Amino acid sequence: MKKNEIKLLTSRAVNKIGNVVYDYGNSSWIVSLGAMGQHYLGYYQLAENLISLLLNPIGGAVADRFKRRKILLLTDFIGGFMCLLLALIGTDQMMLYGLITVNAVLAISHAFSGTSFRSYVVTLVDKESLVDFNAKLEIISRVISISSPLLAFLFVDRFGLKPTLLLDSLTFFLSFILLFSIRQEEQHVSVQKEPASISTIFRDIKVGLDFILHEKEVFFLLAIAALVNFFIAAFNYLLPFSNQLFADKSSYAMLLSMGATGSILGAVFAKHLFKHSHFSILLSLALSGVGLTLITPLSFFGLPVILITSGNLIFEFFLTIFNIHFFSMVQKKVPNELLGRVFSSIFTVAVLFMPLATTLMTTLSFSIHILTFAVIGLGILTMSGMAYLYAKFKLH
Repeated sequence: MKKNEIKLLTSRAVNKIGNVVYDYGNSSWIVSLGAMGQHYLGYYQLAENLISLLLNPIGGAVADRFKRRKILLLTDFIGGFMCLLLALIGTDQMMLYGLITVNAVLAISHAFSGTSFRSYVVTLVDKESLVDFNAKLEIISRVISISSPLLAFLFVDRFGLKPTLLLDSLTFFLSFILLFSIRQEEQHVSVQKEPASISTIFRDIKVGLDFILHEKEVFFLLAIAALVNFFIAAFNYLLPFSNQLFADKSSYAMLLSMGATGSILGAVFAKHLFKHSHFSILLSLALSGVGLTLITPLSFFGLPVILITSGNLIFEFFLTIFNIHFFSMVQKKVPNELLGRVFSSIFTVAVLFMPLATTLMTTLSFSIHILTFAVIGLGILTMSGMAYLYAKFKLH
């Protein structure tokens, strides 16, 4: 890998460690406040979700109009400064309001940095190396997701919230330094554009949406991503009930561990499997559905939990391969100057369908059942089959 690619990966890894530690430390501290904490935790999470939903499209337009590296630098600096400022707050009451405020600020920053990062990748990484880069990014992300909560627990338990916030601040500033050391011209801003304003930003968003609507293949990929997230939201809602469903108190933890293992393995093998076209990655998506479907019969046969939960390993293995190739295909097919808006559309549409799935799972009391794993898995399998037929006759 090139030096700049290594710096970008390292910057993202450090940034993610900071985010995971920040979320764990702050959520744990808020919950420890008792009834008042539980009340405010809802505000903490709701503000983040609403901000992401509203600002993702604008973040994509900004990423296409300005230099993406500068956006990433600015958001890292804001994150580091806000965590440092928060660590200096004295009273619990002020800390509570401060955590909610800073989390909202970081959510705003993420709405801009998320699309900017995915779009900035193509500046540093050759098209032939995109799958390999995205696979490495996924491995790093998953390893951090597994290990950072333990690091956060040990750090928060040993030192408390304020030193944890100082650690968060350090990670953001370290990410800033790594990005600052990257020197490579961004071509998408080389063309002269009219000055930025509210009207031009919204016009840019419309241009991005028009591109998606007129490019059948890109629109197809966006629709698939939205539908996949619908089923994943239903699955994520069902997961915490697994201890009851399988009558084993280790089931939930085992499902998460198997899923994380499957994701890492999927990222390792993604470069070598299902890499030729959208036809092949739809096969990987279908196989992920098979993995979830298997959980139901394995449970009915009364097999050990480790075998039942292996269905999630299969699911995450093939889903990770699909995700890596999906993002790589978007990065290859979409013009550089439109990447930010396309990725922001992907993130926004994905979020839109997830509350619908959660609402259905909440409303339908009979949804908490072992059979639901098979229903979700078969839903993914059926959707993949229909998508394959559509691609064969409309896109080939």
